[in-house]
Amino acid sequence: MELPSTGSRWCPGTLETDMYSSWSSLWIIFVCVLSLVLVATGCGGGAAMLTADPTGAPLFEQGQDALVEEDWKKVVAAFDTLLRNYPSSPYLAEARLGIGRAYYEQGRVESLIMAVDAFQGFLTYHPSHKFVDYAQYMIGMTYVKQMRTPDRDQAPTRSAIEAMDQFLVNYPDSPLHASVVEERIKAIDSLATHELQVARWQASRDEDWDAAIDRVNFALESFPETTLKCDLLFTMGDAYKEAAQFENAVLYYERVTNEYPDCDLVEDAQERIREINGG
Repeated sequence: MELPSTGSRWCPGTLETDMYSSWSSLWIIFVCVLSLVLVATGCGGGAAMLTADPTGAPLFEQGQDALVEEDWKKVVAAFDTLLRNYPSSPYLAEARLGIGRAYYEQGRVESLIMAVDAFQGFLTYHPSHKFVDYAQYMIGMTYVKQMRTPDRDQAPTRSAIEAMDQFLVNYPDSPLHASVVEERIKAIDSLATHELQVARWQASRDEDWDAAIDRVNFALESFPETTLKCDLLFTMGDAYKEAAQFENAVLYYERVTNEYPDCDLVEDAQERIREINGG
């Protein structure tokens, strides 16, 4: 705002004098409040202070320092304040990444959900940024962090694979490519193990061999990259054997011995074949 010039002619008691007095008072109040904000420390260990810098640079520096110190609450406080109060700041992209990283490191279920939102927001608002591959990578890793053991719900595992598949399609030349491939195989193995455990449970509890066969076949068709192929083939052989479908059983046992000669189950597969053939 522009204050009236002190060189103007003001008559005591006039409207103009009252206006000048009011503007001056408001300006003084504004400056005092701004000074208090600039020197105030956050309450509760997380609040961040506003800054007179229109870019929010001091807030960005606070967030960066908090990242180095691994003070994740302060990271979120500083960068969130920057996002809400400085919409034209040149640091918005880095702030969103910082918030995502902080929520990821906190590790709680609700924090991990917010981490995905932050990284997704980065991709939405900054699709051409040089760190888009990192943001997509972190979405996948955040879901990986939510993965549960194979005997539990596998929804986060499926979300992780979906995010990593998107990464591999969109960023084939990223230096993070090898890490994504490795983590994706682990996630696929988790799904394959889940199907394997369910199949064995169906077989042992209900002797429902057809259901077990369908389950293992689904795993073989759905997860061709799994490192558990030998276990799946052997379990399929066992299911067919117990269902008295001996020809199919031998077929799968032979696949174990021929396709995975170094598998720990090879000798067991050979023994099963001898039993079926009466040897």
